[in-house]
Amino acid sequence: MKDPACVKSLTTVCAGNRPHTIVAGTIMAPSPDMMVIGEVLMKRTSANLKQNPKAAFLITRGKESYEIQVTVKDRITSGAIVDQMNAILSGAGLHANAVWTFDVVSVWDESAGPNAGKKIA
Repeated sequence: MKDPACVKSLTTVCAGNRPHTIVAGTIMAPSPDMMVIGEVLMKRTSANLKQNPKAAFLITRGKESYEIQVTVKDRITSGAIVDQMNAILSGAGLHANAVWTFDVVSVWDESAGPNAGKKIA
């Protein structure tokens, strides 16, 4: 996920059951069972997460692609994790209003290859 060539996205679902996907550069995985994203320009996404805690990240680089299904753990508006996120974002002139944390539910190989669609964790 640290490779600048990776495309990282987050998909949420609105109250009307329509998916909404954004490209998200602030995705981090502090541990194998936790994902984090900074809330930067995420109006629809944040509203969706508040009413439906299920979401999915897609991390892609070339033919490699992995879907990480998650459930919202918390939305943090202050503290060390928010400060860390904003230190990272300051170089790009951006600011996170909050940090969303997620519990990882499952990981799927979605690469263009023979393991496509295989659950790997």
